[in-house]
Amino acid sequence: MTPRSYFLDHLRTFMVFLVVLTHAGMTYERGFDAFWIVNDPAKWNGIALIRLYLDVFVMATLFFIAGYFVPLSLGRRSNRDFIRAKFHRIIIPWLVAVFTLIPAYKFIYLYSRNLPQEPWFTYFHFFRYSAGDAAYFPHNPTQSWLWFLPVLFLFQLIYLAMYRANWIKRKITVPVGLAGILVLGIIYSMFISLIGSTGWTHSAFFDFQRERLIVYFLVFMLGSIYYQQQAFSNNQRQKKLFVLANIAIGFSLALYTMFALNLFGNLVNPGEAYYFLSPGLDRLVYYTSMLLTMLCFLQIFLYSFHRTLDRPIRIMEVLNPNSYYVYLIHMIILGLIAVLLLPVGIPAVFKYLLLTVLTFFISHGLVYAVRKGLKNRIPPWMDWVVLGALLMISATALVNDKTSDWVAESVNLPDINLHEAAIRNDTNAIKQAISKGMPLDVVDPASGSSPLMTAIVFDQQEAAVALIDAGANVDFQDYGGSTPLHAAAYFCRPRLVQYLLDHGADPTLRSKDGLTPRDVVSGSFEEAKPGYDKFRESLGPLGLKLDDDYLERT
Repeated sequence: MTPRSYFLDHLRTFMVFLVVLTHAGMTYERGFDAFWIVNDPAKWNGIALIRLYLDVFVMATLFFIAGYFVPLSLGRRSNRDFIRAKFHRIIIPWLVAVFTLIPAYKFIYLYSRNLPQEPWFTYFHFFRYSAGDAAYFPHNPTQSWLWFLPVLFLFQLIYLAMYRANWIKRKITVPVGLAGILVLGIIYSMFISLIGSTGWTHSAFFDFQRERLIVYFLVFMLGSIYYQQQAFSNNQRQKKLFVLANIAIGFSLALYTMFALNLFGNLVNPGEAYYFLSPGLDRLVYYTSMLLTMLCFLQIFLYSFHRTLDRPIRIMEVLNPNSYYVYLIHMIILGLIAVLLLPVGIPAVFKYLLLTVLTFFISHGLVYAVRKGLKNRIPPWMDWVVLGALLMISATALVNDKTSDWVAESVNLPDINLHEAAIRNDTNAIKQAISKGMPLDVVDPASGSSPLMTAIVFDQQEAAVALIDAGANVDFQDYGGSTPLHAAAYFCRPRLVQYLLDHGADPTLRSKDGLTPRDVVSGSFEEAKPGYDKFRESLGPLGLKLDDDYLERT
């Protein structure tokens, strides 16, 4: 092993590139309109599978690398010096970022959708509009990609406490650490799932995915075990783990893909839920295969980078020092470039690749220029000036946020759920939402449908016409690839079929099942009846009424 771990520097930079790749893809993936910085109408379904795999190991690898260096960082430092160093390295940049980049995120979000900008104090991540839609970013700003930093700071503090309490045992071996992550990760993830607590927690300081928080901490601790055991000097063991990982990943990745896609499909269409084994066992296989896949990817990357890239590389010597700050700023650069690409008429896959490459290298260029330009020019006490200014801004914004009655009136934020308005055929609420500039294609988290599709399904024709006239996307596609025209044809709404066609709906678009709107009604009523029965069962409590005689005749 070389005196400096070049390969881990290279690996960290590569993982940051994969973060950019993931975030660029969400611009062109369906289902993120409500909260993603830019929503480009150009879509490519293949992105969903890429994100499914990257989501398994990218952030875990970054936590591992941070954990590997924490014993070295602690060294002979006192508790105070260690905390001060981490506060300076992690929390000060995070504070600057959440008070500048999150407002920039919301500005780009609204600008890219041609929506009016809102009062300044609504742009901070701790603002909450209680009467709004929690999935709609302007109502519920979050830390988004910046969640990683406070969580990492917490892990560093926990490690410090464990180290001082002599709870960290050097005799824990790498295989024991790997097995511990797998076993404890499965137990923890299943527990969170069984108590119905999966999903994200959002707060002013911590944002985290509940079912992954402890898993990430275990991976962080695994990194420290690798350092303490000098694991990379044991080439024989690392090679064995590499071989085992290559053998296991084929099996685990296949299981993960199959069970993850089925699980997400069940979440989208709960009325048509299918399980390979049972709800509990399917969830167990999902978490087990995900954790095993994560560990396999981690071991493969560690061994490959250590064996082939543990040396200085000229281009990486330029990129590596920038990677931390590239992670911090890349989202805003991505948003600006994505806005510029909106009118560009090229396939989504090319936009995706172009956005990824431009974001990565422009971000590196900006960070490099700033690092060179400001090197040794900012005095150490400036951190505390910045911190004080940000706390004053925070206090002022919180004062405005607490006067909720005044905020609701003066901010004039939309408090209308368009899906509920569509179900009720509440055209007054729809017109009010239109006048306030609300996005008309807000995605229903469960089905991926738009308010127009909801109105069509529930046969609320006045609501549907109002949405179409206001410019709702007549070619919007839900998670299953169905369009408003698919819905109108399937539920036998002939007037709405014609109205959609008159307003430019494309009758040739296919769902993910490969069906056009004409195809969904080409079979016999008996073939279609089980589907109608499922919709009647799942949406009947919300007011859906289906007349079998009418459907059969039509």
